[in-house]
Formats: sequence, C-alpha cells, structure tokens
Amino acid sequence: MDDASSEQTEPSLPSGPLTVRPITAEEAQATLVELGGSFLQTPAWARTKPDWTSVHLGWFDATGARVGAGLVLSRNLPRLRRSFAYLPEGPALPWDAVAADPGAWIDPLVAWATSAGAFALRLGFPVVSRSWQPDVVKKQIGEGGLMSFTTLPPTIDNPIARRIETWLDRHRWRPIGWGSSAAVGQPRYLCVIDLEGRSSEAALKSMNQQWRRNIKKADKAGVEVRSVGVDGVATFHDLYAETAERDHFVPRAKWYFEQMVRSFSEGSAGGEQVTGRIYEAHVDEDVLASALVVRVGDRASYLYGGSTSRNRDARASNALQWQAIQDAIDAGCTAYDLRGFNTSLGATSPLIGLLLFKLGAGADVIELVGERELVLNRFWHTAFEKAMALRVAINNRRAGANATPDADV
Repeated sequence: MDDASSEQTEPSLPSGPLTVRPITAEEAQATLVELGGSFLQTPAWARTKPDWTSVHLGWFDATGARVGAGLVLSRNLPRLRRSFAYLPEGPALPWDAVAADPGAWIDPLVAWATSAGAFALRLGFPVVSRSWQPDVVKKQIGEGGLMSFTTLPPTIDNPIARRIETWLDRHRWRPIGWGSSAAVGQPRYLCVIDLEGRSSEAALKSMNQQWRRNIKKADKAGVEVRSVGVDGVATFHDLYAETAERDHFVPRAKWYFEQMVRSFSEGSAGGEQVTGRIYEAHVDEDVLASALVVRVGDRASYLYGGSTSRNRDARASNALQWQAIQDAIDAGCTAYDLRGFNTSLGATSPLIGLLLFKLGAGADVIELVGERELVLNRFWHTAFEKAMALRVAINNRRAGANATPDADV
C-alpha cells in the first residue's frame, strides 16, 4: 500500500449541490462495484436481514449523475413510526471528495433520515485512518498487550481521515458506544492482506514461516479444498458451533448462514461481481475446516469459519485460507479482508490465537475512521438504548457470563 500521507492529487468534485433519493437494488449494486463499496451495503446483504427494513439510496449531483450509493437498514420502535437508521460500514462514495466538503455529502443523508422518521443515524466511514504491518503488531502484542501497537508510528497515516474526523467531531457525530455498553457495530480495526499487483507466489512469500510450513504440512497430509453452496451449510455450522464452544463465543443460528449463502450465490447476488461461497478443507471426505467467503468487486472477505479438533496436525485451516486467497488473486482482487478483532480481548483469550493466525497470513492491521452516530431525537434514542441494553443483558445471561457474542457481521 502506498503511504497515504504522501502528496495527494485534488479530488474531482461533483457538479452543484447533491441530493439523496431511493434507487433500485440493481442501480445500487452497479455503483457499489464501481466505487468499491462494502459487502454490507449490497442488495445481497439486505436479503440476509429480513428483520430490518431496507432502502437503497443514491447520491446525485446537479447534472443528475449518480455519484454514490448506500444501503439503509432501519429498525422501528414497536407501534411507532420512529426508527433507528444504520448504514453498516458506510455508503460507497468517492471519499477523497467527501473529505473536501463532508457536509455536502452527509447533510442530504441526514435530511432524508429525518424525513423518514429516524431518531438516530449510524453511519460507517470506511476510510483508512492508520495502518500497521503484521510483524509490528505481533511484537507489541507479545510485549505490551493487545492494543499497544497503536502507540507506534503507523505505516499509513491518512490526512483525509483526519479531515473527516475533525468534521464529525465538530458536528456531534459520536463514536458508537459513547455512554452505552449496549452498542454493537462493525469493527474499527481490520486485518487485510494487500493483494494489489501480487502473484500467488508473492502472497505466499509475505506469510510468516509458520504459515508456509503449515501449508506444506496440509499438502503432505492430503488436505483438499473445495467450494460448495448452500448444501455445505450444515457441515459448516457443525464446525462453527464446535469452534464457538472451544473459544467461548455465542454462535449464530444455522438459518442465518443459509440465508446468507443463498443471498450471495451468484444468481441471486446479480452476477460475477458479487459472489459468496463456502470453502471446505477435507481429508478423504472428512471435513476438518469450513469458511464463508464473499466477494464484491475487487475485495474478498472472510466472514465466518470453523474447524474441528480432529486431525489438527493436517493444518486444514491454513490450506483453506490459502486456497481462498489464491482464488481472490485469480478473480482480480486487490484485498483479502480477514475482518476485525475485539479490541477488549485479554492477552490470554482464546481469540488472540485467531488474531495471530490472521497476522501470520501477512495481513496488515487497518484502522478505519469507523462508525459514528448522530442523535436526531434524544428522547426516542434514550428509550432505544435502554431497550437494547436490556436485550444484551438477557442474551448474556442466557449465553453465560464468559461468552462473547459473535457480532462482527
């Protein structure tokens, strides 16, 4: 990745004032692919959330050209026309241009949300703020604790992010969780493998020695990797649930993954630019690891995975991820997103091992501007926060005091 603090070219600004209005799912997907939007903003993702109301919005300039798109998920208060509006990981926008005048882009969205009865608007800002290389993060975890790497000079320190953050602070967009432990959302810190301009050989070389050794072990053990559709969900969920029990997190239900795989299947998702598949790593048809991977344009994302304790020496999880990375390279992807991690993890948490697994694959740690929330009606927002806090408390009691919710996506 290039250093974002180096000299920047002036962004191309839209013509005249911007407006926001609903668009079709097909129009939204075309813009998302063009601008590099998140899988969480796709029509396929909307179909995985049937308990939320979804609206696709387009940003239009004065000439009528569509210059951005986003998915708004809304959840209503019971029996009231008041809603919480959420754009997970943020809309697909030309963020360099947004940084030049954030209000021109964000204010029309706020106006739309207010007219739609929203009492709060949560919006992701998918702009890279800082980045650290994997060896730096791994060393600091060992020496000073999980998040101590954030005190070190980053590989990337993006002035565009600073401009957006300054504007957000000035206009009362608060980071999620400000005054409530009930807030959940998308991770601010992601583990991402940079694939731009890289061959499979270069990607393999960027992995640490343990990873390369484990890939060789998997090959010698006869591990084979295949991709399957919705028929693979049952096996996937068995392995995922086994992993949840081993690592002390609360698993999602099987129907959730069935819906997700169907939504991101090539026919349903709308072509080759938005796809999803389950990978299985097996030895003589004994499936040892399984994972769900989706792709939007030039970015592949590993969402969920699971493995069994059987035959651990076969290193099936390494073989699976290596195949998914090679497939991403063959599809022209510039990034393989291993998703985020819980920044409150202790050094002895079982999930620290998952973070080290991602770093060993050659992933940089990326800090985003992240998600912010704008309160539009404090009375209804407070009522919603109390209801969500009660819901979280009930779920925690059901799951057990030591369990962590699997709430990344």
